[in-house]
Amino acid sequence: MKLLEIQSSVRQERSISRTLASKFIYQWQSFHPDAQHQLRDVGEHPPALITADWVAANLTSETGQTEATKALLSESETLITELFESDRIVLGVPMYNFGIPANLKAYFDNSIRVGRTVQYNRDTATFNGLLTEKKALIISSRAGSYAPETPAGAMDFCVPYLQFILNFLGIQDVEYVEVPYQGMGGEMQQQATDAAIARLMELAKTW
Repeated sequence: MKLLEIQSSVRQERSISRTLASKFIYQWQSFHPDAQHQLRDVGEHPPALITADWVAANLTSETGQTEATKALLSESETLITELFESDRIVLGVPMYNFGIPANLKAYFDNSIRVGRTVQYNRDTATFNGLLTEKKALIISSRAGSYAPETPAGAMDFCVPYLQFILNFLGIQDVEYVEVPYQGMGGEMQQQATDAAIARLMELAKTW
């Protein structure tokens, strides 16, 4: 079994999403001692933004690829290979301005490609994700509570986007652990963090 950890916080120190992901993975590995662990840190090493040349290379047929177009797609191919080779995916995602970090958006822009990670059926105008039989866990920190069906919940463009994108890619088994109140300090922040850790420790037993 192989676990792919995707971290998107631009901070290394004092990153709640990184800290909690590390705690979860350490606990999970105690139940899966033979599992492999790979880190893809897009917070520290963001993927290149896609360009017009990248799009043209992506739309080029396999038989029409040149060394130049292959080079443009090489990072994308590496990211996609990592996804296909993984069985479990842990995403550490802080909410930035109500959405995901730009570095993580660049990661998905490089990873979502028709014919590679999704198939398109022209007859039915539908997409079929190819990353099947995998599990994903989203650990998302934010500076408040954005519970669904609340006024604040309507401002959460982070987790709903991630859940949709993962499902779109074919990953239907998605767990989500929220860590609210980060940056606000005090007892509420500590309680929220402790509750998230407790849930992650329990989830590690069965995930």
